Amino acid sequence: MAIRYWLLVHPLDRARELVETGVARVTWGNEQPVWSFREADGVIIYSPREYNPDGEPLRAAVAAGRVTGEAYQLGGHGTPRWVAPVDWLPGARIAPIRPLRDMLELTRDTRFWGEQLRDGWVELSQRDFMILEDAVRPTAPEPSGFAIDASRDGASRPEHPRTAPVSDTRARAEQAWRDWDANR
Repeated sequence: MAIRYWLLVHPLDRARELVETGVARVTWGNEQPVWSFREADGVIIYSPREYNPDGEPLRAAVAAGRVTGEAYQLGGHGTPRWVAPVDWLPGARIAPIRPLRDMLELTRDTRFWGEQLRDGWVELSQRDFMILEDAVRPTAPEPSGFAIDASRDGASRPEHPRTAPVSDTRARAEQAWRDWDANR
């Protein structure tokens, strides 16, 4: 079966709760949409507000993940909720939709794109999923000073522009450990 992609609508506080518990659900805990989720399907959470009903407007993608198993029902008081297990991208950042609007098929060529989100979920194209997943992906860490020095030293050697001699690299690494140990 083909992989499908979904956008779920939740306020930021509820989105964080879902990410922490490792599940995805549709607003009001509806069963039908969650049963459409299959293993490896992509899921994006869009947050129109920080919290319901009167939170500050956010209008951003806040999480991305992949479904890892079958949907199941959570018990409890009131209406049962249906959820699917999801492996969420760790450290996702908040990605406002406005800069992405012209790139996304979901939002392009319509001023009233939010109308289609009233049910709390919508199927996305693979392209839209990839754009949104990339937007929430955390940035790469800055290289350490040691890595910058090592690459600079290695690049300045005309005989071996890509690698430093093993003994030189080992000496710098040992010195870096000693420096780090001394500053603890």
